[in-house]
Amino acid sequence: MRKLKPCQILVVFLLLLFLSFCKTEVKEEKIPVTTKSETAKELYMKAYKAGEQVELAKARNLYEKALIEDPDFFMAYYQMATYDLYFGNEESFKEYAGKAVECEYDLSKGEELLKNALEKFLEDTKADATEIGEELVSIYPKDKDAYFYLYFFQYIIGNYEGGVLTLKKVIEIAENQAPIYNTLGYAYIQLEQFEDAKSAFDKYIELEPNLPNPYDSKGDYFMKVEEYGKAYESFMKAYDLDTTWMASYNKAMKAKEMLDSLQQE
Repeated sequence: MRKLKPCQILVVFLLLLFLSFCKTEVKEEKIPVTTKSETAKELYMKAYKAGEQVELAKARNLYEKALIEDPDFFMAYYQMATYDLYFGNEESFKEYAGKAVECEYDLSKGEELLKNALEKFLEDTKADATEIGEELVSIYPKDKDAYFYLYFFQYIIGNYEGGVLTLKKVIEIAENQAPIYNTLGYAYIQLEQFEDAKSAFDKYIELEPNLPNPYDSKGDYFMKVEEYGKAYESFMKAYDLDTTWMASYNKAMKAKEMLDSLQQE
């Protein structure tokens, strides 16, 4: 048998090393968003941004427009479906989730996992999809959305302790931390850790002082701890910043009603 020269051995070693590297799973930065329409993708990103700022009506409208541009847009259907699942709109959830799982695009690995989650929720809206979320995080460890999807799956089954841990990890990697602190505040409320909730909402206000939702969220906190005067002020601050936030105004009136009731006792 012919012996290889040292230089040839080195070449073979490097080749084998290269092939081994190619077979190693490469961690991706972001979960891809699959669509053939750039217009649909642009509308989707605007909708996502509106959702972060809790402009839910605007977000839904933009997702709907994205679906008009691309009727096979999986991620737009996914977002609409999970909004409805969160708010308990079961019939609407089934409609959007059904269309999502019927999408015919060659989806990314992340999208396929989210599709699997929707299939579980179509069978049982309280299904445990946390393993799917954990796999998403393992594949996309630098994508805050992967952690948010995991958090949502934890929220569905009432695992608020795990959800808090997940949100804290998101804070470490996210550029825009404001919506995370908002979600974290509500997770702490579920755990009745009210001082932590207050700190999270205060941080949210610090990061987004000119948006109405931080004050609306802080108002929800004050209502929970029965500080109705402060709740009224916080809800009205939200309304003063944006008078289209009628929900904040209505909550302010409820807080005032509760305060007046206490003062009359």
